[in-house]
Amino acid sequence: MDAIARPEPCVATSEPHRTPRPHDTPPRSTSPVSVLHLPASAAAGEKPAPLPSKRPSRILRHARHTFLNVYRRLFGIVVGANVIGGIVLFRRPGGHDRAEFVGRLATAAAANITLALLARQDYIINAMFRLCWMVPRSAPLRLRRIVTKVYEYGGVHSGAAACSVAWFALCTSYITREFCAGGPLRGPALVATSYGLLGLLGLLVVTALPPFRGASHDAFENVHRWGGWAALVLFWAELLLLARAQAPAVAPALARQPAFYLLLLSSLHAILPWLRLRRLHVTPEQLSPHAVRLHFTAPMPLFVGLRISDAPLREWHAFACIPSRAGPAAGGSLLVSRAGDWTGRTVAAPRPSYWVKGVPVTGVLCMARLFRRVVVVTTGSGIGPCLAVIQDIADSPLLGGTTGGGTRCRVLWSAPAPRRTYGPEICDAVRAVDARAVIVDTRTEGRPDLVAMAWRLYRAEEAEAVFVISNPQLTRKVVYGLEARGVPTFGPIWDS
Repeated sequence: MDAIARPEPCVATSEPHRTPRPHDTPPRSTSPVSVLHLPASAAAGEKPAPLPSKRPSRILRHARHTFLNVYRRLFGIVVGANVIGGIVLFRRPGGHDRAEFVGRLATAAAANITLALLARQDYIINAMFRLCWMVPRSAPLRLRRIVTKVYEYGGVHSGAAACSVAWFALCTSYITREFCAGGPLRGPALVATSYGLLGLLGLLVVTALPPFRGASHDAFENVHRWGGWAALVLFWAELLLLARAQAPAVAPALARQPAFYLLLLSSLHAILPWLRLRRLHVTPEQLSPHAVRLHFTAPMPLFVGLRISDAPLREWHAFACIPSRAGPAAGGSLLVSRAGDWTGRTVAAPRPSYWVKGVPVTGVLCMARLFRRVVVVTTGSGIGPCLAVIQDIADSPLLGGTTGGGTRCRVLWSAPAPRRTYGPEICDAVRAVDARAVIVDTRTEGRPDLVAMAWRLYRAEEAEAVFVISNPQLTRKVVYGLEARGVPTFGPIWDS
């Protein structure tokens, strides 16, 4: 049976620690309490070390970890670059050629749309992560901590998207002024297209704001999918109308517009994932009324996730791929638990196949490869994304050669009746990675203080970082609670 950890007290022992390899056979545990190993200097029966105070002051903590987190810093860099570009552009407005100046505004908007699209392309995301994996484990911890924040790249996407709306607002205002003054851009079709595109882009930005996205994520996805395609169509129409206003021959005028090539690149990348739309055949394994495991035989690389759907034009859901123990070429599985309407239907009546598109994408937990020792904190079905990484991370050298072995993981998992809910195979897989995994059954033990437990485990193991995979509220709480105490902590930010 699984060892179940009580939040308090933790049992101390001075026996030496050896983190098991993924292929080790997990030892049988007869104790109802998972043992938290402390350094040899800790005396038996000593009370757990108290959780240190947060630092520095409350204002500075929130400024660093909330208001000025990496996501917002990237957002600010993109906005700052656009402000500088705007200053340069308005210092050279193009003389009396208003059509040329409006074309420059359209180019600035197109550049931001292209950047926003590229920042969400799976192959570019994978390339960024692989580039970061080249940092050796011998590098200073501060450098590895900074590089690990690559998963907050969404700040580039949102910053560019917001700036594209600002540029289109300027472009539309100039077109309106020309229309009212009877200038060369006085065509009513151009004005109508401009306002339609501006309104559509504004809708995309508003629905992407966290309050709306959190309250109605399905609506957010549908607005972005259909609205994004419609925006590209309207942008093409506006660009054609601008080219016709500049010269009688449309083709040469388009060829002179940088916006034309940027829009072409954006359109190709919007289409690219759909060219790899295909079915993934699965064999469902009902774990419990709360969870189902979808097994597949298609070859899959390590440390990736898939987006699956039963209706490609409506909604997509991302799940981490748990690789088969026979190797990536033998396929793997996806762990799905009830967390909403779609997952509830999938658990109750899983299909024999699902749609997938694009390429498998890398996620935040894969950055644990940069550290020698990590603590992985998860709740409920978050153990699925964790197993997708921690089962193979100990035997996985970084790019560019070996660096003295892989990453050693300690696991802290809180879940309701984990063995009954997720099955013995999942629980045994956790124990195979960490024979002393701290597993809390919330049905019998209640909800633990994960911040305190993670901090003590981090301190006892002399780990270099903590990774948190849970629901949005708990992830933010644990990440903030540990970062405010000086612990390098990472977790998904749910910005898409």
